[in-house]
Amino acid sequence: MNRNIRLLAIGVAVRMLGNALYGPFIALFLHNVLALGYVELGLIVILVGGVQIPFSLAGGLVADRIPRKRLMVAGLAGEAAATGFLAYAFSIDSLVLAVLAAFIGGSVSSLCGPAFSAYIADFAEGSERTRGFTYYRIGFNAGYAGGVALGGLFIAVIGFAGGVAVAAVAIAGAALVLYLALDPSPRDRSRTTNPSSLSGLATVVDPPKDTEPKRSIGDSLRVVARDRTALEVAVAFALAIFVASQWQIIFPLYVHNVLGISYALLGVGLSLNGIVVVVGQSPTTERVIGWRHTTVAILGLALYGVAFVGLGAAGLWSTFPLFVFFVAVVVLTIGENLGAIPMATLPSNLAPKEEVGSYNGAFTAFGTVGAILATLAGTVVLTLVTNPLLIWLILIAPAVPAVLLLRHAAGRIPRAANTA
Repeated sequence: MNRNIRLLAIGVAVRMLGNALYGPFIALFLHNVLALGYVELGLIVILVGGVQIPFSLAGGLVADRIPRKRLMVAGLAGEAAATGFLAYAFSIDSLVLAVLAAFIGGSVSSLCGPAFSAYIADFAEGSERTRGFTYYRIGFNAGYAGGVALGGLFIAVIGFAGGVAVAAVAIAGAALVLYLALDPSPRDRSRTTNPSSLSGLATVVDPPKDTEPKRSIGDSLRVVARDRTALEVAVAFALAIFVASQWQIIFPLYVHNVLGISYALLGVGLSLNGIVVVVGQSPTTERVIGWRHTTVAILGLALYGVAFVGLGAAGLWSTFPLFVFFVAVVVLTIGENLGAIPMATLPSNLAPKEEVGSYNGAFTAFGTVGAILATLAGTVVLTLVTNPLLIWLILIAPAVPAVLLLRHAAGRIPRAANTA
């Protein structure tokens, strides 16, 4: 594995450790401590997430026009500052300032997010690209698992605001790691290489020249908008993310408030998710190398469906809820491991070489829409529906059109692009 991808994974692990110190517990804090209703909670998440959509798209366009490393480091530094602001907001019990901090942090993170995927794509192609994204994801979830495990302890000892403050320090550390350790990507180096230096005739007089043709933002947007196959896959991924995103907000609310699982055991289950990713993601990736990305995505969605229906059945019949909870975490995490492979790799595979950032930004924007709608639907369903099994049958329904779209797109994607 390329050294820079490994270093990027380490930096992201530190970042996610910070995020997971408080992120998985926010919904419970807002609902159970600040007494926000499910719908009010959902509206806040939707407002914060909605502003990220244009920033994700803009971030992809920016990632193709300025150095990827510079954008990643700036993004993490801005995220650290916003997290510090969030800690201050919680220390004075200001919901308004907390929402403002979330707006700022989410916007900065979305603007710089596509650069991470584009950076990895610059270093690898084909199956090695799939493995590169796998290594990145392992780092992501290793940090998540550690952060969740520590988060409950920190919040109990130093309070929610204190835990968020520690998170800000961790994210700032991630920015420092990437700034000191990462090399520019091959694409970034080529853009600032003097062509004469390639023949050994470099001079100190000629300034560096950009070796890529200049493209307007409108040109990039038109390329994405005219790629019907990529858009079809992006819509399918948005629907899949709708299903998968129930894990972020609705899952902990349901598990604690419907199944009666304690905070402590919920934290263990959330941590188990990260552990299964760290242990299982690489073997999962190696197992599906050579498969169609679309097939891998469909299988991952099926496992999410099994896990969520199992949770609904456990709630309906009060059957071994704790056992079902832990089994569901393992099953949906295997589905997550599978789904993450095409979702991370296909946008770069479908993109023209000069538009990798733009495609990743567009796919991220579609995914954000799916996540926002998931929160809206989930909070409304939790409020209006009392049958536990029906709750989950409604929330996994978008998996059906997602599968149909993926099956249709599979016949239109070039074989090389659709092969893990």
